[in-house]
Amino acid sequence: MTLRERLRALFFPTRRLLTADATQVLAGGALGGVEWVVPRARCQYHRAEFSGLTPRRRQAAAALAARQHETGPAARSQVAWSGAVAHIWVWSENADEAAPPGAEFAWTPESLLRPAPALDGVRLLRLVDGFEGQYWRDGVLRASRWWGEPPRADAWGRFLRGCGLPAGTDVAVPEDPGWARQPWASRGWRLPASPARLERIAWQGVFGLLVLLAGWQLAAALTWAVARERLDSSLASLRAQATPLLEARERAETARGTLEGYRRLAEDGLSDYALMADVATGLPEDGQLRAWQRDRERLQVQVASAEADPRRFVSAYQSSDTLGETSATPGRDGAMQIDFVLTTTSGPGAGDLP
Repeated sequence: MTLRERLRALFFPTRRLLTADATQVLAGGALGGVEWVVPRARCQYHRAEFSGLTPRRRQAAAALAARQHETGPAARSQVAWSGAVAHIWVWSENADEAAPPGAEFAWTPESLLRPAPALDGVRLLRLVDGFEGQYWRDGVLRASRWWGEPPRADAWGRFLRGCGLPAGTDVAVPEDPGWARQPWASRGWRLPASPARLERIAWQGVFGLLVLLAGWQLAAALTWAVARERLDSSLASLRAQATPLLEARERAETARGTLEGYRRLAEDGLSDYALMADVATGLPEDGQLRAWQRDRERLQVQVASAEADPRRFVSAYQSSDTLGETSATPGRDGAMQIDFVLTTTSGPGAGDLP
């Protein structure tokens, strides 16, 4: 089998009988879908010749002739060609209802799949349901008739006379030629599969493409995630190595700040030590410093003493050159809070002694 034949075999339809059990008569390819074979018992056969028309007009003329034989708007028909001869099969309106659920409604008459005879003449075929008499001449089907049972001699004689042959006394022996892979007459250009099948294949292809794209995106995302995890691990390792250096730098900057504070205290003309000495000279004998807070030109201290008169503390510092404006406020815990406005301001950034 050549490559072309193998590709063509992929689109061979799986043919099933349009019966209750949907018997399979021919297995098809993976992309061929299902084609329903209409038993001859359901069909009417008609023949028309269009030798006087051009090939382009024959199809339209055959479709018109088929509609003339249809029994209603829902009836179906099939046209096959042997040269300029159109073979027309018409079947009943309830054919769709007889098809199994989900059928794709691609049809072929049973007679079209019975192999053509090797020689011209009359033959009687045993079909799925009933019998069919056929008359072939010049390799073309000239007449066809169906019987539910083997025809009697008189019925067979009438069929022969209808074919223009002399009526004989003997009925032909029924024969079963089997099933042909391809119809013996051309049905014109057709899709390699039913439209529904092709649509399903197209959607499957689109779905497969989407799955492929999604898989590619997922693979890319996983690759990025792995790379990011490796980068994070490398950064964590570098941070672990740099942490001691950063901590040492922070300690050095803290020590530098402390030294700068000490340096400013040494350069400041008004140090906290001198202020403490001035404040201590004005305190009562039992006075004790509890808190000290200095903010540039302002100084706030808390003193624990049995002396509860604020005037005693204010008057003690009136003669001080550095402790200018003074105010004293008794506290709730018995301590006296004294606020000073320094007359000699210190430079910015002076440190506080906690």
